[in-house]
Amino acid sequence: MIMDVIKLGARARTLGRPRDACPYPSESRERRAWYEGYDGSSLEFGARLPHPAATPRGTARVTDGAAGTGAASIPA
Repeated sequence: MIMDVIKLGARARTLGRPRDACPYPSESRERRAWYEGYDGSSLEFGARLPHPAATPRGTARVTDGAAGTGAASIPA
């Protein structure tokens, strides 16, 4: 049900409807879901971080300093 409301919000944006065209009452979870779909926050999968339980152990993110791009040098 809520996923359908999110899709309706995304469709409204695609069709060029204004953000204040949400048909759901204020302070309802349906309105929040509609805005989530309209704003596109539920579709930005690349911006999300995986849940720690779904990440294999021992996997670390490589940062610029760890990649050896001039963060620290080893004295010779």
